[in-house]
Amino acid sequence: MEAMERMHQLIRAFPDQIEEALNFPLPEPWPEKPSAIVFTGMGGSAIAGALVGSLMADAPVPVISHPTYDLPAFVDASAWVFVTSYSGNTEEALSSFEAARQRGARILALSSNGRLESLAQEHGVPLIKIPGGLPPRAALGYLFTPLYRFLQQAGYLEDDLTPLPEFLRTLREELESEDSLARDLANKFYLRLPAIYASHRFHPVAHRWNTQINENSKALAHTAAFPEMNHNEITGLIHPEDLVESVWAVFLHFPEDHPRIELRMKETADLISESVLGVTHVYPWGETALEHLLSLLYLGDYVSLYLAQAYNQDPVAIPRIDELKRRLSR
Repeated sequence: MEAMERMHQLIRAFPDQIEEALNFPLPEPWPEKPSAIVFTGMGGSAIAGALVGSLMADAPVPVISHPTYDLPAFVDASAWVFVTSYSGNTEEALSSFEAARQRGARILALSSNGRLESLAQEHGVPLIKIPGGLPPRAALGYLFTPLYRFLQQAGYLEDDLTPLPEFLRTLREELESEDSLARDLANKFYLRLPAIYASHRFHPVAHRWNTQINENSKALAHTAAFPEMNHNEITGLIHPEDLVESVWAVFLHFPEDHPRIELRMKETADLISESVLGVTHVYPWGETALEHLLSLLYLGDYVSLYLAQAYNQDPVAIPRIDELKRRLSR
């Protein structure tokens, strides 16, 4: 199958993955309450935990995404650590698995295969095995859904996942229409520098836009979070003029954000409009925080696909990442 069509079908399959993953068998949540909840993993595997964490703002314990080799010093036997590696061979995820195991933390592993599956079986760690054979960034439905369901069963999340597949299929029709917002944004981003802004809480959605544009479109993008960007970056959107004048800024709005974030976004857009090429405010579809989050994420996936078409790029291949892995394995 042609690469463009393959990625199109993989993006289309997001609601179907969620529907399928609603039936994956899950281990029972641990009986004791954790001192902290930590999501580890990299790239397309890491984003699932970061997104789930965005929905846990009211959790009574610290919830962090930690995409690197080690673990924070506070992680001990009372912490819950979720180690996600789609391939099962991501070296950073394997390192964090070993760190969590040595500290006696509760571990839940998610993988399709590889060394992580072997380690989980060897050490009696619960494993959620998901279907393989996909680019990790295209397996988000399989990765996100079990994490969400496990933490929902543990009492940390409330929104029902069951209506999501149909909700996203309806949205998919809109995103694939000839006059869709996704196509419009891809046109605005073409030959320009996309800058994606969101609140700190929902910054994983903006980060997903950024990484999908990187990997699918083979294009540079930028992202920053509110309110922090108001204390530095807002003053930097002036020079170098040739670069800043090519910026198309997108502000992702969420009803769940603090009212001052909403005000900051609108005033910031007004202030930078004199130096950047353009500004677009984007608002989510749906009724719940879960629908808001995934609707804007799905929009970004389609934007990256249409931008890949504009640049005539293979949205599946990632030759530089593959070459880097080859070099690091020497």
